[in-house]
Amino acid sequence: MPFSLSRRHFIAGSVSAFSVGFTCPAWSNMQPTRLPIPELVDGTNGDPVDLQIRTGKRAFLPGLETSTLGISQDYLGPTLRTRRNSELNLSYTNSLSEGVAIHGHGLHVPGIVDGGPQLEIAPGDQWQPRLSILQPAATCWYHSHTHGKSGEQVYRGLAGMIIIDDEESDAIDLPSRYGVDDLPVIIQDRTFDAQGQFVYSLNEAGEDGWFGETVLINGAIAPLVAAVPAGKVRLRVLNGANARFYVLAFADNRTFFKIGSDGGLLAEPVPMTTMEMSPGERCEVVVDLSDGASAELLVFFEDEIDAEEEGLISGLQNIFSETNAPSTNWSLKLNVDQALVAHKAPLPDVLASIVRPEEAEIANVRDFVLDMEDGGDHGAHAGHAAMDMTINGAAMDMSVINERVKRGVWERWRVRSNQGAHPFHVHGCSFLIEQMEGSVTPPDQQGWKDTVVLDDDDWSEFVVRFDHPATEQHPYMYHCHILEHEDRGMMGQFTVT
Repeated sequence: MPFSLSRRHFIAGSVSAFSVGFTCPAWSNMQPTRLPIPELVDGTNGDPVDLQIRTGKRAFLPGLETSTLGISQDYLGPTLRTRRNSELNLSYTNSLSEGVAIHGHGLHVPGIVDGGPQLEIAPGDQWQPRLSILQPAATCWYHSHTHGKSGEQVYRGLAGMIIIDDEESDAIDLPSRYGVDDLPVIIQDRTFDAQGQFVYSLNEAGEDGWFGETVLINGAIAPLVAAVPAGKVRLRVLNGANARFYVLAFADNRTFFKIGSDGGLLAEPVPMTTMEMSPGERCEVVVDLSDGASAELLVFFEDEIDAEEEGLISGLQNIFSETNAPSTNWSLKLNVDQALVAHKAPLPDVLASIVRPEEAEIANVRDFVLDMEDGGDHGAHAGHAAMDMTINGAAMDMSVINERVKRGVWERWRVRSNQGAHPFHVHGCSFLIEQMEGSVTPPDQQGWKDTVVLDDDDWSEFVVRFDHPATEQHPYMYHCHILEHEDRGMMGQFTVT
């Protein structure tokens, strides 16, 4: 019988792996610069947080300025901090010459403030959502969700991180000093032309989406360096790419601990040496630097590890081999600064209580099949691509409600692909994965999630309950989080009543 092992199972189990060479642009060999830390804006007290969607200029490359988009800054947006049982009041002003919708990815809020494509902000207009934060502590994010333009607008800079705190997470002794031992790590890939401008075209994107050549972390080109204490350091990692899957590992193959996923803390820390992340996913990890030695976090392109299509496992087995040092210029080096106060407390054995529903509570089952086919014409997406991108045979239509869900009822959603890997994201909820690509869910994926990876090997399944309303005028979305797939039509709408 042939042996099958999914990407996630292999990486979660992890071997002493890596030796893949990457072709990187000349500027990737620059000396490391300091990791920029996005401004932290605390919205916990309920005061309005003003956010201006605007154009900008950013010198990513020496001597060249890149035209960008940003939210209250030239590129990306500030980190927004809030708390469970508080109200986050946002006030967006659209200073662009085109419409923009901004989605709160991972937030459990009603459809009318979810920021889907129906809530596009016209040029010169404002949108002032009042968000009642009722969910547990988590790392979420906000980004463009403009109909047919999400990919381009995110690529040019419309994204930022959201941190939710709560009393339970406060009571756990974890690193929590933002920018000191609790670092946001937003990873993206971008391509620049000779003049330093972003290169992007939805029409010219391949079937796997738009891949950049250069890694950015928090809006700066890697390699980067951050000064951290000689103790435990928490990294809130966001795969903010349009389409790329990343594989992360430390250069010395050290063990780190994953403590949180999309929807909050895991039940217990999960030891790992490599970690794969799909677009839209968040992972909170803790690495121990108590020995005073630096640690270099490496970023690999999953598609280049498996460039020969011999399987990700085969590619990973070469990385970190005895005869080959890991080879990538995309890295974040954590340099210990003994002058900084360090977090020395042991990592807790228990992080959170995660209660799964009983089988008798599952009231309904829904199937979703993601498909890509050459050719075709589906209205608004006809000019975007040479491929049809559909879910259950239908491309996104703003006038069509694809599913109707009952509020407060547990359901099982089964999702698979007819071609290739896709990160499947659902708005307005967190869910619990029951199986991934036909296999048992690995330990690091057993927490609350809002994005699940599926392939054409078998079904991925999760249980979900929606606790907030979403009307026909302001429905929720489910879609592939490869943004070019979303923009080409691989998305559907559903109500919750």
